[in-house]
Amino acid sequence: MQSDSRMAIALDALAQPIAEFRSAVEAARTQARAFRDAQQASPASRAEHAAAEFGLFGNGRLDHQALAQLIPGSRQCDAAEIAALGRAMQALDEVAGQGDDCFVAEVTPTRKLGATIDHALARAGRAFGAIVLAELIRAGRYDPALHDMLLEPAEFRSWNRVERRFTPPLVVLLDGVDLHPGALTDFADGRTKLVLVVRGPTAPAPLARCITPGTFVMQSHDGSGIERVGALDGPAIVAMVPKCAMTFSHDPGRGAEAWQRLTVGEQVELPREPLGGISVWQMAEDVRLLTDLARTPFAVPVRDGHGSPAIGAADAVDRVTQWLLGEAGLQDGAQAPQ
Repeated sequence: MQSDSRMAIALDALAQPIAEFRSAVEAARTQARAFRDAQQASPASRAEHAAAEFGLFGNGRLDHQALAQLIPGSRQCDAAEIAALGRAMQALDEVAGQGDDCFVAEVTPTRKLGATIDHALARAGRAFGAIVLAELIRAGRYDPALHDMLLEPAEFRSWNRVERRFTPPLVVLLDGVDLHPGALTDFADGRTKLVLVVRGPTAPAPLARCITPGTFVMQSHDGSGIERVGALDGPAIVAMVPKCAMTFSHDPGRGAEAWQRLTVGEQVELPREPLGGISVWQMAEDVRLLTDLARTPFAVPVRDGHGSPAIGAADAVDRVTQWLLGEAGLQDGAQAPQ
């Protein structure tokens, strides 16, 4: 699945959020192991630990066995708690052991785009439940009837605000006919980062409908620009598309207005036939939405000091030029634009 060279580009762009997720999982594994080891520690091993902690300073000066008895140990867990801790550690080990596969998914004929993303995030998201479960056990608040379900895969819709801030990024490989934007908008929350690697023909502007004021959205032919995604503090949806699709970038950090945030590349020819259940009319509407959002507004001045309704940049240049020539008396019969 990762033979497509664009997969490597996508994973490189997501290096920072991938590292953050791995760091959280590894920290939880380390704490869980330390707690488990403390449960199994004998008096002799506790003395050895105390000796190691004090090093050369304590040699010959301190009674390590007596010191170990003074140092409070971990709360002793019962068999059910130890078993639950083992399951939590196993879940963390499985997530950590997946490597880059934890952050990669592929749309198949039997699983659509939305279900693919949900499945992949639920699989990786087991780490959240495992972290919470281990903390409950350490704090002595573990209740099997309430907390064993934490290790079950949970779809993104059930994640809380904190978990959505630590959503693992995901690279999704799919055919262009499977790129339906409605399947993506449910995941535009927290710090979710989705990078779609699109194969074959696709609609010209499939991600246009994903644009919201706070969501970074981009279509790119070669991956240029997606390196910014990893450092973003909000959600991002990016597609690496073939030449038949348009390129654009919607960056929430560039301004308060849509036309400030949006940069659109050259138009492409609209398909003449439906594609993957998306009609020609729908594809045309996506392109129209994109161009409407990107249109720069200008208020053209008139002689009474008020501006005319906002118009596009191209029209504004012609109309303002005509008005200025008329004001300067360089154009016979010039009239103020209406």
